[in-house]
Amino acid sequence: MQQQKIVYSYHPQTGEYLGLAMADRSPLDAEEVWLIPGFTTEQQPAQAGERQVAVFCDGAWALQVDWRATSLWSKQTAQLVMPKIGDTPDSLNATMQQPPAFAVWKDDAWAVDDAAQRAAQTAAAQLRQQQHLSAALQQRKPLEDAVELGIASAAEQAKLAEWKRYCVDLSRLPQQAGWPSLADSAWPAQPA
Repeated sequence: MQQQKIVYSYHPQTGEYLGLAMADRSPLDAEEVWLIPGFTTEQQPAQAGERQVAVFCDGAWALQVDWRATSLWSKQTAQLVMPKIGDTPDSLNATMQQPPAFAVWKDDAWAVDDAAQRAAQTAAAQLRQQQHLSAALQQRKPLEDAVELGIASAAEQAKLAEWKRYCVDLSRLPQQAGWPSLADSAWPAQPA
């Protein structure tokens, strides 16, 4: 007499097919009574195809679309979306096309939002400029103090002039052609 029987397990919330499980014969009943574990059924699920999953609902298996294993990006936000069982790219207003940086959905394809890209480049360049200026001002302060006190050597006065020139060159960067996308070589060299 058979002591175990195959049953089919499903997820308690989504109903999706999880795999095989075993049901045991009841030790208290001589008849063929099986102890079926919770969230399992004796009904075999249909074979799911690509982007499908078998779901147990209302006492029967049904095939539903399943895009959860596919990366999808929102056409509105260019962010990854997390589909659920039953969601499709159309229902989520999403695409499988990975967006570039500063993406905007236009004419069934991603395009680069030039204004957003330029704003980000400008912000990054301004931050870099401010960091260089702050570092330069820290180098200048002791030299300026020495000059103000009348104790600066000729070398310190020359070094102060170099740092001041460097600060002026940094402040003029936004006026250069190509700002904010200047190559590193276009940035002034820090005094030695």
